Amino acid sequence: MIPVKEVMTRNVITFREDTPLDEVAATLLSKHITGAPVVSGGGHVVGIISETDVFSKKGKVARDIMSPRVISVTEDTGIDEAARLLIGERIRRVPVIRGGKMVGLLSRSDVLEFFAKTRWTCNVCGWWERSLEKPARCYSCSSADLHLERADPGH
Repeated sequence: MIPVKEVMTRNVITFREDTPLDEVAATLLSKHITGAPVVSGGGHVVGIISETDVFSKKGKVARDIMSPRVISVTEDTGIDEAARLLIGERIRRVPVIRGGKMVGLLSRSDVLEFFAKTRWTCNVCGWWERSLEKPARCYSCSSADLHLERADPGH
């Protein structure tokens, strides 16, 4: 199992509950992101705000339009489990929480980057496959001796 802490974004853009909507919109646009967590003064995640919230809901500050339903994971959650959560809940990002505070963010693009840049390779025959979780056996020779490697070792 590959834990989320190996893949998550650590330098997370967040908004305070009282961040004006024009600032939210400008930040999302300038940073090329589709949403971000909203945090309280104590650093706890209290909501998620997305680009869709900005242009489809009425309000003056982040608290007025954010989604208060926050689905989160821990640093030790497996990337495969987190990916199933993102897809199953139809969400684009999940805060990564330790001791009640956010320590990172895992987005669909983080999962996609991991998938695209790594592969499970058989130590016996060299066969490989891309997967978020370790295959039980090599498809080619049935060996269980597989390791995770960067898919583009020369780059």
